Amino acid sequence: MMMEKDLTSVDESYIKARVLEVIVDLILSIELWNRGLTRNSAGKAFNAVKALISALVLINMQKLIETVKDEKERKWLSKKGYSAPTHSIYGLSLQLKSIGIDVSDLINRALNLHDYQYNGFDPDFSRYRNKAEVKYDLEYVIDTVINILPKLFKDFWGKETEDLYKTLVKERETKV
Repeated sequence: MMMEKDLTSVDESYIKARVLEVIVDLILSIELWNRGLTRNSAGKAFNAVKALISALVLINMQKLIETVKDEKERKWLSKKGYSAPTHSIYGLSLQLKSIGIDVSDLINRALNLHDYQYNGFDPDFSRYRNKAEVKYDLEYVIDTVINILPKLFKDFWGKETEDLYKTLVKERETKV
């Protein structure tokens, strides 16, 4: 599987690997949820969205750099933005929105799931009161990604990606 190969450069192979990672992590998220491992499931859904943002930033790097006026920010974006650090993904989603790719709600929900992964239902830290609320956001994340993935990455879609994507859609139709 391409996502398991050593990726020594940030190029088309890197993008394809991140797209595969998105799909595999969502499949695992569904499986973990159905085993009752809700916090692990939330973490996998977050990782999927993080990989999606990484690929989107890389595909749109030039457009994103053109929107940034600060040289320091441009340098950071060109050297590290593609890795989509957790502390920066909301800001990256706003930059993507400025070029017509609105994933900010997806990012907010993924960040909530990330918090849940670490904090559970702790009333001092969690945005969720119960599993139904977590499931609502998890389903939103999965369904949104299923809907946008083929559109955003059609130029990076191959047989392996299509086969995994079909598995993801089938898993989603029967579970969660």
